[in-house]
Amino acid sequence: MKTRYIASLLVLAFATAGAPAWAQSPDNPLGTPAAAVGKFSRNYAEAVRMALPPIDSAELARVMERVRAASANEKPLAITNSAELEKFFSLRSRDPDKSGDFVDAGDAVYKFEPKAGRIYVAWRMTDVKPVARSTFTRRIKSIRAAHDTLAKKLGIPAEQVMFADFREILTKTDPRAATPTAATAAGTPIMAEGGTTTLLRAVGGVLVEGSYLRVSSADAKRMSLVKATWPRVQLADGAGRALRAPKDMLDDVTKRIANDSRGVPVSVRMAVVLRPVDPDKPGVYVPSLKIGVEPQAIKTADGYRTDAGQVYYSDLLQDSPPFVDASGGDSAGADKETAPN
Repeated sequence: MKTRYIASLLVLAFATAGAPAWAQSPDNPLGTPAAAVGKFSRNYAEAVRMALPPIDSAELARVMERVRAASANEKPLAITNSAELEKFFSLRSRDPDKSGDFVDAGDAVYKFEPKAGRIYVAWRMTDVKPVARSTFTRRIKSIRAAHDTLAKKLGIPAEQVMFADFREILTKTDPRAATPTAATAAGTPIMAEGGTTTLLRAVGGVLVEGSYLRVSSADAKRMSLVKATWPRVQLADGAGRALRAPKDMLDDVTKRIANDSRGVPVSVRMAVVLRPVDPDKPGVYVPSLKIGVEPQAIKTADGYRTDAGQVYYSDLLQDSPPFVDASGGDSAGADKETAPN
């Protein structure tokens, strides 16, 4: 029996790699000031105040105008229909056009949703053999280069890549699956089966929630997964005017965190992001304050208990309710979509 460890990138929209120069400063006005990052406190009002992005409503309106200008110059991805997707990835054609449905192409399964800019291709890999991590390390450079080349061919603009992450796909034999012997009692070493690149997207310097490219490969020549959500960005009505600053949400955020945390010290981190408005309206976004709350680990008799924490959204339109349910999912959360076997 094997246990596979696929590291999923959990980023609460606070990365700045690849963002404009002003966003790379220690105190990015769209995010929590550096001095507050990683600080735990039971004083929830103070924790929230320290974590609030310093941008005011006037500057936020100017940022949204920058987003609007950047989105007006966007070009669609290189793939616009199922036939082009099949040609791009050299897939066997099975249906003339089944946009939005899974299509079994024999050695791969794919799904294409043009309005959402969503591409999903998963290859059936039957001959991948794990290798020692020391061996795989020598492959990483070429795999990352192959992923970068694919992103360019798909039409991913370099200026929209806000954050790039690469993780190994690791595997290890579980020695409990068989009768242990002296040779297997400790299990086999952790091996590498491939690597995954995740690119998070920003438009006008603002992270676009739920928009990313993820590519997994066994090696530089063989891909196992390509998953992209990269729609044309359009700001919702009212997103360029009548905006409220993050500081206007201090009391509401404090009350909610205090109610949910119940005396446990927490670390709070925030960022201004573009939140998808409605799954039925792909590509339409609203400026929103994303709030991540991490509880401090609690010492127990068996070690430490670490709770997962919570993420809230508060749209930054003056007439919006204090909190909204996210409709687009975390921009770098684990893949939830599963193709048929």
